Amino acid sequence: MEVDVVLEELALLIRLQEIDIELADIEAEKGDLPEQIEKLESEIAEYQPQVEAIENDLKTISGNRIEQSHIIDMAREQLKKSQSVIFNVKTTREYDAISTEIEQSKQKIAEGERLQLESLVNEEDLKKSLDELKDRLNKLHDELVERRSEMKERLDSTQEDELSFLHEREKIVHHLKKPVYDHYERTRKIRDGFGIAHVTGSACGYCYSKIPPQRLSEIKRMDDIILCEVCGCFLVYSPD
Repeated sequence: MEVDVVLEELALLIRLQEIDIELADIEAEKGDLPEQIEKLESEIAEYQPQVEAIENDLKTISGNRIEQSHIIDMAREQLKKSQSVIFNVKTTREYDAISTEIEQSKQKIAEGERLQLESLVNEEDLKKSLDELKDRLNKLHDELVERRSEMKERLDSTQEDELSFLHEREKIVHHLKKPVYDHYERTRKIRDGFGIAHVTGSACGYCYSKIPPQRLSEIKRMDDIILCEVCGCFLVYSPD
């Protein structure tokens, strides 16, 4: 491989590494805000159906109580009617029938009042749970707004640089040979973001493995692209 071609390829790799370090620093600037935002959104999504379920239960309880009130009113009307005629009956059979109606009306009233009291207790418990959930949701929403605002501030301060680096990176990748770029990416993913390493003395600048003299001479000639035999990084020689 011609020296000029190798030098150009290495220069592109070096610049690519510099850009990726800058992009990693920008990403680090965000800290764990993306994870915090995702967690808050997940919690809100989890609580919202619970709120809706309780609100639906409260509507059902309210509807049932109205229905029970109607049943109680009808039973009271029937009780009043039965009580008004019981002493005017002429036969034992009629008396027994009206007595049964009176007892049934009283039972309906008692059962309706019991159900209403029970629904009031359930309603109170549900309202308490709903208030607690809504309070939690409001706090989560407030925190989410705060985190998103903080994220926006950080993005606004770095977005221009990030876009510039990404654009330059795209141009470099376009000019690099695909096998070279693919190896750089594979290595970078397993070597803490590093795909190239400068030779330090007679060792790899990433893993500090000693480079054999003959191999070191080949690297210095820069007439071919050479990898570290231990960590796989592209080796770059920079004369002092």
